[in-house]
Amino acid sequence: MSDTGTWRRIAREAHTTQGWATTDRHRDRPHEPRDPLRVYATRAVIFDSIAIFAAATTGFVLRWTIPYNLDISDLTYVYFALVVVVSWILALVVRGAYDTRVLGAGSEEFKRVVTASAGLFALVAITAFALKLDLSRGFVLITFVVGMIFLLGERWGLRTWLRHERRYGNYLHRTMVIGEGDRQQEIVDMLDRDPVAGFVVVDVSQEPAENCTEEQLVRWLDEVMARIAINDVDTVAIAGTPLLGQDLIRRLSWRLEGPRIDLLVAPTLGDFVGPRVTMRMQADLPLIHLDEPQLTGSKRAIKRALDLVSGVMLVILFLPFMAFAAVGIFFSSRGPIFYRHQRIGRGGQVIDVVKFRTMYEGADEDRKQVIGMPDENIGNRYQNDPRITPFGRVLRRWSIDEMPQIMHVLRGTMSLVGPRPVLLDEIPLFGDADHRRHLTKPGLTGLWQISGRKAVDWDERMRMDLDYVEHWSPALDLVIVAKTVKVVITGSGAY
Repeated sequence: MSDTGTWRRIAREAHTTQGWATTDRHRDRPHEPRDPLRVYATRAVIFDSIAIFAAATTGFVLRWTIPYNLDISDLTYVYFALVVVVSWILALVVRGAYDTRVLGAGSEEFKRVVTASAGLFALVAITAFALKLDLSRGFVLITFVVGMIFLLGERWGLRTWLRHERRYGNYLHRTMVIGEGDRQQEIVDMLDRDPVAGFVVVDVSQEPAENCTEEQLVRWLDEVMARIAINDVDTVAIAGTPLLGQDLIRRLSWRLEGPRIDLLVAPTLGDFVGPRVTMRMQADLPLIHLDEPQLTGSKRAIKRALDLVSGVMLVILFLPFMAFAAVGIFFSSRGPIFYRHQRIGRGGQVIDVVKFRTMYEGADEDRKQVIGMPDENIGNRYQNDPRITPFGRVLRRWSIDEMPQIMHVLRGTMSLVGPRPVLLDEIPLFGDADHRRHLTKPGLTGLWQISGRKAVDWDERMRMDLDYVEHWSPALDLVIVAKTVKVVITGSGAY
């Protein structure tokens, strides 16, 4: 094995551009690799747009122009046709029909095209019926039937083009295979056997030694990450052998989060990452695809829409309370009305967070002496914090001091619900998995905010934040918001 220090140095130099505010071990993240199917996805967007426009034109001509010699100067039907075209493309985007993880292999690509088209067709029909709109059913039917045929035919043509290119070594996933002995060689042979499957093995890595120490395991992970960077690897395939247990694969998957490094695992290893697994057939080999718990595509759009709608409503609701806070702070103690401090945002980036000042001016400099590091008595120190002004305790009791952060939600640096942003001084306290809480934007409220707030110990906060990242859904956000209202009213854990 190569010198550990050399591997660690190479990994750091290659990956520090990621901007993660973490410990040294967590800076060893690979650079953003090339995506071999990005060209395919771009062509799919272009050709899908052409196919949909052609379908709408066909429906327009067959339904209105030929039978009725429609006067094109009446743009009503033209606008309607354009709305259908734009809505269809958006439906494909939201459904993930351009996600390179499903392009070029298997049936999932075609399934997403069909479900997106059928969903839009159903939405148009339901909307027209509910609002009693005078829409031409003939145009809608012709357009969607012709469009479905055009889309599937065009995607099949793209797939044929991709298979041809891959025979000449283009658009292949540069793959590292991790394993031991015959099992590793079996995976290498399967991936290399048919280039049309889309893989080329550029590196192989042995498993860590059995019963290795924690230090040896970290060295092995560092070496793997460095080799990924050196060989421009975009896919890691694990040959499922008994030594590669659930915990090791989980830790490797955490290292691969952030950049687009696909992790493919032989299914003999069982279920080790919960609900984020999907089966894929690659090179005649059934593999489990581990998805990073990130908010992308439709999920990110939904969450951002909820943030904007709720943010506007909350600004109106908060205005009287914020005016009360500003006046009270001005007359109750010396110093500025607002307090600005730096915290950790999405992706480990440092962000400025604003709140109403609740302490005596300059008291934040005494945090280490008064609060110290998290331990079993930190709740008592928070509760008896002498730095907080009498009026500041009122603001904290009703969480009014946090209300200005709704502007961060509207600007997009924070979300209404998510892990609360932590202080820069708290980063050294993070464990191996805790940095994954930064895969999503920090929130105005979160799971541990509704579970006791400052009464919750540090380890439990981290566990709740990681649970939120793993299991996010719009329904979960709504539940947290509803419970936040109850917590604020009762004042549980507020000090």
